[in-house]
Amino acid sequence: SGNGVVYKVVLEDGLTVAVRRLGGGGSQRYKEFQTEVEAIGELRHPNIVNLRAYYWSVEEKLLIYDYIPNGSLANAIHGRVAFKPLSWPVRMKIIKGIARGLVYLHQFSPKKYVHGSFKPSNILLGHDMEPHISDFGLVRLSNIAVGSPTSESNRVVTDEQSQDRASKLGSYYQAPEAMKAVKPSQKWDVYSFGVILLEMITGRLPVVSVGNSEMGIVQWIQMCIEEKKEMADILDRSLEEDNAEEVEEEIISVLKIAMACVSSSPEKRPTMKHISEALNQIGFRQ
Repeated sequence: SGNGVVYKVVLEDGLTVAVRRLGGGGSQRYKEFQTEVEAIGELRHPNIVNLRAYYWSVEEKLLIYDYIPNGSLANAIHGRVAFKPLSWPVRMKIIKGIARGLVYLHQFSPKKYVHGSFKPSNILLGHDMEPHISDFGLVRLSNIAVGSPTSESNRVVTDEQSQDRASKLGSYYQAPEAMKAVKPSQKWDVYSFGVILLEMITGRLPVVSVGNSEMGIVQWIQMCIEEKKEMADILDRSLEEDNAEEVEEEIISVLKIAMACVSSSPEKRPTMKHISEALNQIGFRQ
């Protein structure tokens, strides 16, 4: 990724972990790195990847995480994995789990954190397809590790990173105000969560081809709503096998939540607590 290489490592006793290399240099800011990484290491939630340990030297900085076996949500949505397309009940399980993880970060973690770089590639799926939010705090740790100036590390995304992410579709998950503000906001994560909901409903990438042009999935959904398109034109085709008629009411409810999340005005976006509570009111079939 843009923040170092990740390795799957099997230890002698059989324990499997994920090890991320952050690179060398930046040896002057160990205390700052230690404070940041140990605070992140204290976070414990079923829907957040556990940071188990770290290693620091002049030549090498490593982060050691729990290994999550089923890849990312990005791969699962777009079928680049061995298991079959996600059914609607499984999608709802994932959606609710992501929401719970973000509520914990926003409200119950020691610093009421902001993820700031939230997208399906940062959501990993466990043995039972339970979601685990990953890469939390990674940009800041990377900036400290390689010795970037403090002013840079306070930004969630640097100019160079934003250009790279735009080329990889990542910029479509960013709230409109994110590139203008220095201080990250929890409402950035709410916007990103809304885009992820739209992606899970439609099965489309965050940028949609329309004729000879492209538009973000948020604008595309808004256009479909204005033109009163049928749900069949919006819905992920793989959900048709899941008897879409029975789940259409649930999907519409999630779509309404998603549209509230992607409001262009941060003040109009709900908090993750309210979003999670609303999602819990939506039942799903076992």
